[in-house]
Parts: sequence; structure tokens; C-alpha cells
Amino acid sequence: MTRTLATTLLLLGCVLLWVGCGGDDETSSTTTAPAAQSPLQNGLIVYGAEQENSPTQLFTIKPDGTGATKLPTATDGEAANPDWSPDGTQLVYEFGNDDGAGVLISAADGSGARNLTPKGFQGQPSFSPDGRSIVFERDLGPGDNGIHLMDSDGSNVRRLTRNPFPQPDSCGCDTDPNFSPDGKTITFVRIKKEEAEQALFAVNVDGENLRRLTPYSYDVAIKHTWSPDGRRIAMTINADPAPGESANVVTISPDGKDLQRLTTFEGGGGAFVGSYSPDGRQVVMRIEDKDGETHSLATISSDGGATRELMSGKVRPRFIDWGSSTG
Repeated sequence: MTRTLATTLLLLGCVLLWVGCGGDDETSSTTTAPAAQSPLQNGLIVYGAEQENSPTQLFTIKPDGTGATKLPTATDGEAANPDWSPDGTQLVYEFGNDDGAGVLISAADGSGARNLTPKGFQGQPSFSPDGRSIVFERDLGPGDNGIHLMDSDGSNVRRLTRNPFPQPDSCGCDTDPNFSPDGKTITFVRIKKEEAEQALFAVNVDGENLRRLTPYSYDVAIKHTWSPDGRRIAMTINADPAPGESANVVTISPDGKDLQRLTTFEGGGGAFVGSYSPDGRQVVMRIEDKDGETHSLATISSDGGATRELMSGKVRPRFIDWGSSTG
């Protein structure tokens, strides 16, 4: 699935030449499922509103589909890839323009935004379960893309991975990093060949024990999500479907096994995962019609079944994240 918004800026340094960058561990080792956590209260859903001839901006909406509200992000670029803090009081997101792409942190209503990475090209941020760290994608130049970790104030930046597949004319990237609920593992999407060979990987929080969880042939979409109890990972497969085929949301166990389908679209269009609800009972997603003209924000039970539409129209809701409520 094509990368969008300021994330495109992240890749300017990656597409100039081929540089060998470390190994690509193909071993699928077991990732221990974290212990179950106490259920959280469902709060607002945040998403990037993508539409023709307009910069993508962030919106929030209530779980019943009402109260869509634009967040006050800067207007000289595009805001995308938001992630809620564990308590729902803060957001991190990517903001980019011609000068660069950075990781911003703000209050839940978008106020008080501060750029934690003011130089270069960074994006795809997400919080650790304790809110003290942020994991993100960083591009340092040709063949030098990977996952990095920093404290939530922007300090103590350290590298975790390096993508070994720089491309001459497209993305060889490690992207969309997410913590497991126990904080011990970071999963991310490794792009070997953009819009064709994309796989889910995992690495320990110290950068050790890199392992591939899914085949590249799954063509995993960039966005994926852990269930709050740590027992399942939801993702989209066949993210760049051929004509007459569909993308669908599936779940796997943390070791990459036991694939189960949540959606069963056929004949075009399909579903693209956003995130689990904080209480773990639902998954929010985007549904595309067969012509790619109408885009719906919808939910489905975490066990599958019928979908429930929250909104629908020409605006494409992307990189959706469901936050918790403080009360």
C-alpha cells in the first residue's frame, strides 16, 4: 500500500542509490504474549483525513460516529500517522513539508504542539505502554533508514534497526513501529519491495533478536495494531490488490502463527486496519468500495462479524488510532 503524506519526504534520501545496510534476519522465533491488562475505557478515535487537492490533517471522532473535529495542526504542511498516549491525554504524530518531516507531541486537543525531532526526516511515531518512550522511523540518508527509540521529551535517541533493502526508485524502509503491551517487543513493517513485498517484523526493545513474523508475499499494509491483552496482532494483507482482488484484515499470534480473518472482502476494494479499541472488543478500520471512490470509517468485533459504519464519503481516513478515555 502506497505510503502517504510527510512520510514521502522521509524517503528522499533513500531513493538515490543502493547501499548495503546490514542483515535481514529471516528467523521466526517465538514472542511471548504479554499478560492480560485491565480493560480500558474507549475514548476518541483519531485519523488523518486524506482528500484530493488538500493537505492531510488530523481529526478526532467519537466511537458512535458523531462529533468529528479537526485538530489545530500547522497549515504549512501535512499532519499524519497519529498515536495516542496510553492515558489518552497526548498525541504524537508526523508533520512534514518541503523542509523536513518531524515527530510532534501535543495535548489531546492538538494544542501546545512541540517538534521533538526538528531536523531531518522522521515519522510514524508511537508511545510505549508507560508513555515514557516514543518509537519512530528515521531516515538519515541513502540506505540509512531504520527504527529508532527516544525518550518522550525527544532525548536519548538510539537506533534499533536498519533496513537492508534500499531501492533506487522506491522505498526500502522499516516503518510503523509499535510496542507490545508489555513494552518488551517492537513490531514494525519491513518494506523489501514497495507495494509488493512487505512483511511484519519484531525486535526486542534493546534492538536484539530481530525476527520476521510473516512472509513478504503477504504484502502487509504499513499500519498494524496489538490487542490490549497482547495476544493478537491485527494487520492488513494483500494491501495492494490486483484488479478484482481485495485487501482484508487478519489477526495473528505474536509469533506470527495462527492467522485468522476478520474480514472477507472479495472482488475489489476491501478493509484496512486501524487499531483495536482500548477495551479490546472492537477493531476500527477503513473500508474501500470496489471503485476506490467511497471510503468508510467502520468498526468490527475483534472476533469478526458484521461491520458498523461510523462515517462515509470522499475523505479517506488513514492511520487510525483509538484512544482511551480518562473518565
